[in-house]
Amino acid sequence: MTEIRIHPPRSAPAGEVRVPYSKPHMQRAILFSLLANAPSVVVHPAWSSEAESLLRAAQGFGLGVGQRDDHRLVLTGVGKSLSRHKAPSPLSMEGSAFNFRTVAALACLLSEETVLEADASMLARPVLEHLRFVQDLGADIEDLSDATHLRVRVSGGSGLGGETTVDTLHSSQVLTSVLLIAPLAERPVRIHGAGPRPVGSGYVGLTLAMMRDHGIDVTADGGSYTVHPGSYQSRLYHLASDFTALSYPACAVLTGGGGTVTVLDYCPSALSSETEFLATLNRLGIAARHDPVEQTLRIECTAPEGRHVEIDGRNIPTVVPTLAALAPFVDARVTLRNAAHVNNHKSRRIEVMIAELRRLGCAISPTYDRTGSVDGFTTSGPQRPAGGVPLSGHGDHRIFMSLATAALGARRPTPVDGAEYLHASYPGYLRSLGSLGIRWEWGEPELGPAHRTRI
Repeated sequence: MTEIRIHPPRSAPAGEVRVPYSKPHMQRAILFSLLANAPSVVVHPAWSSEAESLLRAAQGFGLGVGQRDDHRLVLTGVGKSLSRHKAPSPLSMEGSAFNFRTVAALACLLSEETVLEADASMLARPVLEHLRFVQDLGADIEDLSDATHLRVRVSGGSGLGGETTVDTLHSSQVLTSVLLIAPLAERPVRIHGAGPRPVGSGYVGLTLAMMRDHGIDVTADGGSYTVHPGSYQSRLYHLASDFTALSYPACAVLTGGGGTVTVLDYCPSALSSETEFLATLNRLGIAARHDPVEQTLRIECTAPEGRHVEIDGRNIPTVVPTLAALAPFVDARVTLRNAAHVNNHKSRRIEVMIAELRRLGCAISPTYDRTGSVDGFTTSGPQRPAGGVPLSGHGDHRIFMSLATAALGARRPTPVDGAEYLHASYPGYLRSLGSLGIRWEWGEPELGPAHRTRI
């Protein structure tokens, strides 16, 4: 593990940072571009290891890549003419459930067999059991998993279409996967969600909005969706800023003792999850003010809305770990609930955050839903934990950054492992810490002084 040591700030974090552009927008831009018949352009592409993996898979199905640099990515899709003649077998999705689910859906459109695999961490997540839509729509799926890999073989079928019910209680990604391929089916597709309101509904809303922008005929009726056959049009994508990446410097303003941070080149999205997160920050005592002319977001501490702030985590799953890191430092009691699905991500994120924050010295307790599952957390007011003990990122990039955010509020320097996983979403995170005047250093003693970096 790659460990860094976070030092308590000598003065409140302050400065200017840039955050990555939106990973959810980037992933969808790649997928929609593959399914269009003409070139599409992504402005300011958001590169991460998961975006790179998805791009490789799409290239294996026929996606052409033209200009590619930090500012522009030109992609030429194939519409219904997907083929896997250029795709390696098996196609590796590594540890990304989004990539695994969506590429399994794409494989339904091929006449050939496609084998997908992911690493052992995916075996513990609810992935395979929620791919029933493959057979419902007229394709076939076979489980080839072993002790070290989640692996499936998908055999596409002709005459795809029909009706399916998908899991919406654990993730929004299965619904997005079926919506993605539905326009290219031979017959209309009717999709029912397993519940009145999908978790992460903002991400479903993003998928629907982008589909409609492509000219796709999709109607929503309560928790059900009907998609008629159609074709994706090419598009120019201007990606929004990634609000989950934004959560780490935003919450560091408070855990680090108050300060002002300006996010440069900030581009808001219409994602309801982003709107809800910024409103939640305001309720907790962090104001974020957008200047559309300067394209900046100014973040500073205010005061919480009351003595007890209650948060619904259903639609903001990716920032729940960051909010857990923030909660012990808010000048109010904080309770977050309705987020049991967050324990199905790369790690059991709520349970892991509670355990690691307790090691840090924070008083934080789990909350439970009606089934007895951990669905959130509660704190009792502002704290100043001792810190100084090693914390584990559990191989999860979001846990690592959330724990680093909490470590700013500790009394002693705190080691946190897992920096090597930052490539999954925020490769420049450590540079952002330095831009805010936050001191950190590599923690592995075996590197020696010549290889240490202090910012």
